[in-house]
This record gives sequence, C-alpha cells and structure tokens, in this order.
Amino acid sequence: MPIINLENCTQCMKCVRDCPSSAIEISTGFIAETCIHCGHCVAICPESAIFPDKGSIVPLSETSITPAEFSSFTAGLRSTRYYLKKEVEKEKIELLLENMRHYASASNTRSLQITLVQSPEKIQLLNDLTADILLSSMKLITLPGIKTIIKTFAPSVNVEGLDTYRKSFEEKRRTNSSMICHHAPLVMLFHGPVSKYGMLEADANIWATQTSMYAKTLGLGSCFIGFIVKAAERSHTLRKEMRIPKHHKIYAALILGYPKVQYKNETSRLRPLSNVI
Repeated sequence: MPIINLENCTQCMKCVRDCPSSAIEISTGFIAETCIHCGHCVAICPESAIFPDKGSIVPLSETSITPAEFSSFTAGLRSTRYYLKKEVEKEKIELLLENMRHYASASNTRSLQITLVQSPEKIQLLNDLTADILLSSMKLITLPGIKTIIKTFAPSVNVEGLDTYRKSFEEKRRTNSSMICHHAPLVMLFHGPVSKYGMLEADANIWATQTSMYAKTLGLGSCFIGFIVKAAERSHTLRKEMRIPKHHKIYAALILGYPKVQYKNETSRLRPLSNVI
C-alpha cells in the first residue's frame, strides 16, 4: 500500500480528487483496501509526500517530443519481416522488460507474464508447430463436405478464397523455413490466466504495441504474429513446448530483431471513418 508522509503533506487534496477508488483519507493518511495500486497519488503529489508500494519516487522529466515528431515516429513504424543474423543484446532485452513497468493494465492487476523465446531451435519449433496447426485447420475447413456445410449455413464466408489461400500457404511452407517467425532472433509471448472478460487480451496488445514502439528507439524492428496466438489456442503441445503455465493463454506474440531493410517514405493510408454524435 502507498504510504503518506503527513509531515510533508500540504493538504492540497490533489491525490484525493484524483484517486479512482476514493481510497484516501488525507487527514489521517489512511489508504483503504479499495486502493487499486494505480499510483496516481504518487504521480500527482507536488510535495513527493506519497511513497509507492515498491521502489522510490522518480520525478518525471519534461517531454520534448512535439506532436509533429510523434506523428513522424509513428508513421515510420512498420512490420519487420526481414532480420539481420544478429542477436538482440541482453542489455536491450532488459530495457524492453524494464520499460514494461510503465504500461497500463486493467484495474492495475498486472497479471501478464512474458516468455522470451531466444533459442534458434525453440524459435524454429514455434514456427513449425504454428504453421502445421494452421495448415491442418485450413485443410479441415476446406474438405468438400465441410465446404458444403459452410456454404449452406455461412454463405458470407469466402470458402473458395480460403481454399486458394491454403494452397498458397502450403507452397510457402515448402519453400520458406521461417514463414511464421521470419528468422527473427527473439520472440516475445505475452500470456496470462484465462480471462472471461477479455481484459488481459487488451492489456497484452497495449503492452506489445508499446514494446514495439520502444524497440524502435533501440534500433530494433518488430512484427505482431497473430498466427502464433491462434495456433496456441488450438495446441496444448505448442503451449507446453513454449513453457506456458497451465491455465494461461497467449494473448499476443511479437517478433523482434535488427531489421535488414530500412524504410524511407511514409505510406499512404486512409484515416478511419469518424462520426460526431
């Protein structure tokens, strides 16, 4: 629980007003059990009179990133599928993990865990298991009898297009030894307890997105691999081989490494449709 040093407190009430769970009684310095440990009180106190559960108070430095600079930075974020044959240094991996302390999570539960796959043999196994599981699923769906059922009860599904994709997938599987992991030297799996409410999936995608952005500042490229997430849902063997704890689910997968190519131009994309109500 955060601790309030009443000797330094000026009773400005900023922490009380900003507390999302109304847990602070500032006159006594009492913080109730309803505290969700979000750290808002620590962050907002102008006198640094509230100490966090763990660690120490670290003052924020003023940001120097302009809106134009951030826009340019995000425009340069691209999915990297070609990597140099170079390992990601331990120091940079530690920075990636350490920075995750700052990322948000629903109700501040911070239930996510990270599994780092670095061994070339394990990455290849992850690649092969994922490809085989997906191909097996596509073969099942495109069986003549199943195709007929899908066309009857789900006519909006493009079964013929899926069949074409399956054949293309099979050809790539034969000619590309790393069609899923793209010869990346590092795979991050974001996993946690199975959740009924989908909060951990949102957390995992937030963490993976911010990790990919931070990775860019370290000279690394990255790519989300949804195929791994889908394959892990179907395969106990994959989860076991990647040492994912029982009752955990992989919610996001990110490959990382030093990019072999550099992109020089912004791509032209449409802005999303928006409504005013």
